[in-house]
Amino acid sequence: MEIAHDLREWFNEQGLRKMVVDIREYETYGAYLNGELVGFAVLRFEHDFAEIMWMAVKRKYQGIGIGTKLLNFIEEVVKDHGTKLIIVKTSGDPDYKPYVRTRMFYEKHGFTPLLYVDSYPEWEEPMILYVKPLC
Repeated sequence: MEIAHDLREWFNEQGLRKMVVDIREYETYGAYLNGELVGFAVLRFEHDFAEIMWMAVKRKYQGIGIGTKLLNFIEEVVKDHGTKLIIVKTSGDPDYKPYVRTRMFYEKHGFTPLLYVDSYPEWEEPMILYVKPLC
């Protein structure tokens, strides 16, 4: 939670409260560098897909490949579960730079935007659903 609290441009109070619950309820994985927790991901498995509920890398370690390595690890975990599809929901606000970066990250790693919801009820803002089939 310390990582997420430091990334307030991505995680608001409502999101942080939900994250606390999701970390306990779903599978959570950490990314470590020299013994330091530098990133995390929370996965929810359904019958036909896995959803990345939360994913973040400490600010000072962003842009050096840790997110990519964490995502690659997640893909292997998902495959090991016998699941062939990953989904992730992210903010669809076209002008909010932190989430422009987030969307670029997922698109760079093979995720395709599948659905745009202008006002996602849970968030009260635009949402884009990304998917990535794993072969």
